[in-house]
Amino acid sequence: MKKEKQLSTLQRLGDNFVSLVILQVVNSLLPLFLIPYLLRTIGVENFGIFSFIMAIMMYGVKMSDYGFDLSATYHISLHREDSSKVSEIFSSVLTIKLLIATAYTIALVMLLFFVDKLYIYKELIALSFGILFGFVLNPIWLFQGMERMRYIMYFNGLSKLLFFVLVLLFVKSESDLYKLLLLNSLSTLLIGATALFIGMRSFHLKFSLQPKSRLLFYLKDSWYIFTSKFAVEFYTTLNIIILGFFVTPLVMGYYAVSVKIIHAIGNLLEPLTRTVYPYLVKLYQSSKEEYVRRNIQLAIVIFLVMLPITFSVWYFAEDILRIITGDKVARLNIEILQLFAISLIVYLYGTQFTNILVTIKETKVLNKILFLSAGVNILLSPILVYFFGVMGMVTLSVFIAFFMIALKAYYLFNFFIYNSTSCQA
Repeated sequence: MKKEKQLSTLQRLGDNFVSLVILQVVNSLLPLFLIPYLLRTIGVENFGIFSFIMAIMMYGVKMSDYGFDLSATYHISLHREDSSKVSEIFSSVLTIKLLIATAYTIALVMLLFFVDKLYIYKELIALSFGILFGFVLNPIWLFQGMERMRYIMYFNGLSKLLFFVLVLLFVKSESDLYKLLLLNSLSTLLIGATALFIGMRSFHLKFSLQPKSRLLFYLKDSWYIFTSKFAVEFYTTLNIIILGFFVTPLVMGYYAVSVKIIHAIGNLLEPLTRTVYPYLVKLYQSSKEEYVRRNIQLAIVIFLVMLPITFSVWYFAEDILRIITGDKVARLNIEILQLFAISLIVYLYGTQFTNILVTIKETKVLNKILFLSAGVNILLSPILVYFFGVMGMVTLSVFIAFFMIALKAYYLFNFFIYNSTSCQA
């Protein structure tokens, strides 16, 4: 019986892993195919405006996510057998996300009348709010907590595919920028609402207004996760801004291309840690020793997977860049990608160690580590770029990646050693 249960768990984890891998491939490849088409139809300038407005909306999406991809997943994975409790979590999280998105919308509308650059795009921004609320309605955190990653694959893949097809059908010239944003809004809203409906129906959930105390509980519970993610977003965005003051647009392009390649590779492999997160949350409640053992095994698997990938990206850097750019590759461009490739070794440990800190309720520590890393980055980046140019910024980015992992690993090692010693005493 135990063997059958173990097999069932492995099958579920395997199914979830495959689903998330397919999802990541779809999320990476379809936009990659779409970019050359958009550059040819709406033009480079309109593509820049589109990217600018999308960035505004995605900041709203990130704010309304509020760290619930970890905290809500954690709570749902613990109580997924109790539909009334899951309904409470679902209602609270959805309410908070809608309130944050609404507040962001109101603030942005007010800014339209005070910031000229926003005001001239007011009609295009108005067409794009469906993107924000479509993401808010899509309960990815619910499906992940219930360990139904296949749902995530279906809905996110369908959303990307629907938008891809609609763009090919209706976006034909430079004047179709408004169509591009409208189609993005409509497709995101449609998929988000459909995912919400199917999630509620599949898991027998009922939405209900929750008391203020419940909303405050989930707000406080996810606060340190939210601020930690905000710290990461803040310093990564700031790196690009600082770099823009010291290097040419061409060198800036080299840097941006390499960052996209590293993130694309890392994100494709992220299902390795995301798949097992709900399973490990449940395991921690029943056996902390087994939880530690499984995480050690996961860390070994990550190393064995990422080491050859890191070497391959470093060794084939020129070939990778030639495939993407289609031009003769500058030596500096190759060197940037090769140096960035080193960070791939620890890329997945960032997610794994963050998941552990959330599981053991040490989000305050996570917050401190990320803000300390952000502070070191902000302090050193202007100095290193001034003296060493773009390679100084790349070196710092790689250092910060290892610095954060080292701090997390050091704390977790001491945490579990101390608890193990306490239990034995």
